[in-house]
Amino acid sequence: MTPPAAGPTAGTAPSEPSATTRRSTNYRVLLGPSLLGLFLVIAFAGLMIPGLRNPAPHDMPLGVAGPPAAVERLGQQLEAGAPGAFDVTGYADEKSAREALRDQQILGAIVIGPQGAPALLTASAAGDAPTRATTAAYERLTDQLGTPPQVQDVAPLPEHDSRGVSAVLLCVALSVGGLLFQVGLSLAAGGERASARRLASVAYAVVAGLIGALLAGPVTGALTGQFTELLGISILLSLTVVGVVAACQAVLRALGIVVGALLVLPLGVSSSGGVVDPHFQPTFYAAVSEYLPMGSTVSLLRRVFYFDGNAVGGPLLTLALWAALSWILALVVERFRPFRPDVVIVPASAVPVGDPRTA
Repeated sequence: MTPPAAGPTAGTAPSEPSATTRRSTNYRVLLGPSLLGLFLVIAFAGLMIPGLRNPAPHDMPLGVAGPPAAVERLGQQLEAGAPGAFDVTGYADEKSAREALRDQQILGAIVIGPQGAPALLTASAAGDAPTRATTAAYERLTDQLGTPPQVQDVAPLPEHDSRGVSAVLLCVALSVGGLLFQVGLSLAAGGERASARRLASVAYAVVAGLIGALLAGPVTGALTGQFTELLGISILLSLTVVGVVAACQAVLRALGIVVGALLVLPLGVSSSGGVVDPHFQPTFYAAVSEYLPMGSTVSLLRRVFYFDGNAVGGPLLTLALWAALSWILALVVERFRPFRPDVVIVPASAVPVGDPRTA
């Protein structure tokens, strides 16, 4: 009779699994986070440094009010002093120039008085760079004419946001939060029903928008006076960011996270006009600024809080279209091709003891 195989005796620890039974390292899983991190470094450095490193005006919209002949002559003087810096639009009188300035059609205006002495209208709430460029051009002009400067700030920044950066900082916070939420949702809840994930996304956007509005408004006092509008814009931006990343994910799978991150963060921040006005950046940034969620939201917040709600229709429509189209695309694609995450986070308590995944 063959004796039974010897097993571990009582009181002795089980032997370690042999090298052949240990699970081999999945280098593909390790490579993914590395590539994502490197991509973000390249995207942020490659987009933000060229766009922000050397701001200089080009085709900045500038109004000149006065008689047509004087307007044309002044436009030629401005072009000679700073070639290509300004895109001059003529106005019949000071009232028309003021309205255009408050509607953000122009970023500054020179008004030619009855005696030919020019006065300058600025809007510091539109950004520091346009105000400096317009003032510098105006001072060169008054030096040539020998007339005293007359400067009036039509839309000054409030004391509680003296640098005018609160709008872009709120947008960055909501965009980063929305991106990280969508990434975490796809990892931790990728196996849940689509309806449950969508409900979680909407709930997150509402709560994140509320928190952002409270912090930017009543808590810090940076953006005050229109809390209802601030809350609506914050929620809409959160919905947009989550929707954009979800739509990119639905269409491109794992690569969609990368594309979504590119749209809402490095490209969005660098072209938003929150740090440097797009008219002071390379042409590409000026071209895409008003068509991206970040740029339209920064413009929308500035117009609501600093320009009495003038001309909010354009940026509001842009943001709403991004939100609606991204969510529609995400829902339609998932209807025909259900989401399947490449990586899923599983709680350690759900993995059986001895499972080779824990080795």
